[in-house]
Amino acid sequence: MGIVTAVRRNVKNPSRCSVFVDDEFLAACPIDVALSLGIRKGIELTADLERQLRREDKRIVMRQKAYRFATYKPRTEHQVRAFLATKELTPEEVDDVMSWIVEFRLIDDAQYVERFLSAAFERKPLSRLMARRTLQKKGIPDALLTPALERWYSQEATEDVAYRAAVKKLRMIGTATPSEKESKLVRFLQYRAYPWSTVKQVVERCKVEGILACLVAVLCCSLSAVAQPDTCGRVRLPDVINQFQPTTIPVLDATGMLYVDRKQHPENRDGGVRDPDDVWRAYRTGTNLYTELSHTPIAEGVQPDVVFWVSSDGLDALVVGPYCSQSTRSVRCLAVLHRSSPRGPFGDPTPISIPGVLDLGRNFYACMSEDRSTLILALDRIDGTGGLDLYVSQSCKGTWSAPRNLGTTINTPAFDGAPWIGPDGTTLYFASSGRDDRLGKADLYVTRRRDTTWTSWTQPRNLGPCVNTIEDETAISLLPSFDSVMIHSWDAESGRTGIYIAPLAADLRPAPVLTLRGTVVDAVTRRIIPHAEIVLTSPYNCTSWTLQSDTINSVFSTVIPQRTALHISTSANGYTTTTNDVRTQTLDSSSTMMLTVALFDTTRPLASLYFERGSAELTPASTDSLRMIIERLRQRSLSFVVRGYTDPIGSPGSNADLSRRRARAVADYMATHGIDSASIVEEGRGVEHSTAKRTSVERPESRRVDLFPRSMLVRDKSH
Repeated sequence: MGIVTAVRRNVKNPSRCSVFVDDEFLAACPIDVALSLGIRKGIELTADLERQLRREDKRIVMRQKAYRFATYKPRTEHQVRAFLATKELTPEEVDDVMSWIVEFRLIDDAQYVERFLSAAFERKPLSRLMARRTLQKKGIPDALLTPALERWYSQEATEDVAYRAAVKKLRMIGTATPSEKESKLVRFLQYRAYPWSTVKQVVERCKVEGILACLVAVLCCSLSAVAQPDTCGRVRLPDVINQFQPTTIPVLDATGMLYVDRKQHPENRDGGVRDPDDVWRAYRTGTNLYTELSHTPIAEGVQPDVVFWVSSDGLDALVVGPYCSQSTRSVRCLAVLHRSSPRGPFGDPTPISIPGVLDLGRNFYACMSEDRSTLILALDRIDGTGGLDLYVSQSCKGTWSAPRNLGTTINTPAFDGAPWIGPDGTTLYFASSGRDDRLGKADLYVTRRRDTTWTSWTQPRNLGPCVNTIEDETAISLLPSFDSVMIHSWDAESGRTGIYIAPLAADLRPAPVLTLRGTVVDAVTRRIIPHAEIVLTSPYNCTSWTLQSDTINSVFSTVIPQRTALHISTSANGYTTTTNDVRTQTLDSSSTMMLTVALFDTTRPLASLYFERGSAELTPASTDSLRMIIERLRQRSLSFVVRGYTDPIGSPGSNADLSRRRARAVADYMATHGIDSASIVEEGRGVEHSTAKRTSVERPESRRVDLFPRSMLVRDKSH
């Protein structure tokens, strides 16, 4: 590397020094590091010594940064690790810094929990559930969290915390009647995730102590007092969406297009206020910013009544409309609409015929899985438990199965509807009015599929007070980010229904998925191939669905669950077909994989190999070209058409024989150099221009063999 010519102390920071090699600045490091490595003027600085210098410098600097971060205010181990993760450290480097931090007792999760819960009781009253969620977000493990919550949150302590939160809330409520105050207080405590039994006890205590009835100065000091803002992050969509009610069934696709169902709107197509359902749409232009809802057609021909689901690539939509025939009339049924671009209109519908379902009924819901193989239906059927029940129907080779009840773990004697399947294919969100733990009339829940039967599910979990209210929640869909939901809910302050966005806690979100995005290109020119068709097939079941590359961006996209194997076949008009095998393992988090699929143009030869007059022997130049082609394409398992030609000199019979021998020479060479002979098709075409008259004029360009691609199999790719 060179000779150390100087080691100079930093004037502004005396604990650091600058190292110069051959009078050129090399690095800055702590003086302790330089001394420990024996770096001084006159020694030779080797490459290994430089690596040690930089490694030790980085270690000391990161310890200093971690120290400042951990001591600025109390932190958890998870927070410190997350901070270090932003510094582009290796896992080993993070562990080294964390060991040093723990050794000096700069972080202590147990002590952090105690301080947090003490503050939650003394300064900012929190319910047990809210405290748990907050600490979980800070990375506190359940093994440490649960015992602490048990110690702090006895029934008496929980009621006391809720009472102090209620008193604090009442101070913020302006003049109102006792009944109005009671209603607002109940909603507030439910939003704060206090158990219903505690809410009732606190409200009764307030009544007994006269807090609700007394118009003390604190409660009456301002007519403009407002309630505390919702800390859960629920956001009501603006009036351009919610000004007319009922507006429900919100679906936001990946392009930012929002579809809703406006019921009995005066401008609905089929009868205005007598039309129970019609699709309206708006475009999302920013955070909580939308264009005016539009009634423009979304499809060619007959318009759907409701959009229930849109695929992740925005090209397929599950709708309901008058798309099925019954006797001499059209009846409403489910259908899939397809389009070639996410911004274009949908084309003709593909009706879905479900055995035993001749009439969907007056009230129903539906949702489709990302692989287009599964429908979850909410129907009122004779084999149900009462009201709407959730059913499953699956497709195999274009035929849908009769609906099967999802079972009593999910379905109740009351309303169970509004299903939405997560992109992982196992997480199901739905609404129910028949469960004992609901906060209102109908609440939203999540459950996860245990196996492939679609009838074994985990016990449904209430999505909690950040999503549910004391009124109705009757529609839900996941946002394309998968971390929030769009719901039809109720505003506690204004008492109005509408469409909201609410964040999902991490444990309520779908399992991680792989987003597969790809382009299809010409293997030789690398130009984008538009209108490619991508067919995805599961080797283990009957699942198969088709994608298309977007006609605008020439990109295809889909979502693949973890622990999934798929066979991908890609084709385009005039090109070879290629296949890929994609396998996803267990994923720690959702990620994206880019795939470039190369297709060969079947109308353009990969190479032309030229021969001497009257000869079928490969020339050295042709041999070199052929060897390079084989080396480049051997691993692609490409099939070939070897097509031989001659010039017009000679008889037709001899030319036909010569063209076959030339093709044979090329095929033999390929077979002896690693190409499977079964993948080679030989053709002797004789004279290239068969209409040409026999002549003595030479055409050297016709003494050749053209090598064409025929089909392609690409090696497996896994993620």
